[in-house]
Formats: sequence, structure tokens, C-alpha cells
Amino acid sequence: MKILTLLLMTLAACNSAPKKNAAVPYTGDTCIVMDSKLGSMGDPIVKVYDGREVKFCCEPCVEEFEADPEFYFAELDKRGK
Repeated sequence: MKILTLLLMTLAACNSAPKKNAAVPYTGDTCIVMDSKLGSMGDPIVKVYDGREVKFCCEPCVEEFEADPEFYFAELDKRGK
């Protein structure tokens, strides 16, 4: 019984610990590639790159971002997003 209690306490502690891999949220309301309002072309596409959340208006913008992520990360940093 003590082992079960110890195991349950350990699991509870693990679940309440802050997540180290949580992504930095994307706070903008426009697509980083096209600068279109998110949601104007359907549900935004949300991806995480290097611990940063990025939102896109459509799949072609995801492909364009992935072709040159350094450029778009620099744009995000300029915009403070």
C-alpha cells in the first residue's frame, strides 16, 4: 500500500510540474507569410518550430515559411510576435 501511495504521489507531482517544452504562443492576428487576417481563409494552421508557435492562413504559406524559416523568424522578431 505504501508503494502505491508513493507511486501516486510521484505521478501527481509530475503532472503538476510546469511543461518545459511549451511553445511560445503566436500573438499576432495575421499570417506571417501573406499578412492575411487569420481565419479569412478557413481555420488557421498552427505549427511549432524551435519552441515557437506560428500561425498560417493556408497550407501554401506553411510551405513558403518552411523554405526559409530564418527569414520569417526574423520577421516575427521584428514584429515582436
